[in-house]
Amino acid sequence: MKLKLGAAAMLVAVGGCASTQKVLDMPVTETFHSSQSAKETSFCLANKNNTAALEKDDGSRVVLIKNGYGGVSLAFSIFPEGTGSRIEYRKAFGTIGGVWKQCVGLKDAK
Repeated sequence: MKLKLGAAAMLVAVGGCASTQKVLDMPVTETFHSSQSAKETSFCLANKNNTAALEKDDGSRVVLIKNGYGGVSLAFSIFPEGTGSRIEYRKAFGTIGGVWKQCVGLKDAK
């Protein structure tokens, strides 16, 4: 019985995960501006979150932070802006930690 309930809970958790496109289509939660280039900012976000940055044809980059089930929790779209960058942050649901804040010029919340 416990095994059936555990499996059912896992299916609900995985089924509730947000897809990449669904999160990218969400309204922007917050916009940040950085003096670092889009390349530097995306590298920082990807490196601190053990993920990769997707380079797009328009020069922008996308970094996705996923939860333990593979669902997208946070999405960052990084655009070149002069010599710096503009970062559009979308939050699907919370994650543990805020190391990403260092990459956009905010202090990590403790």
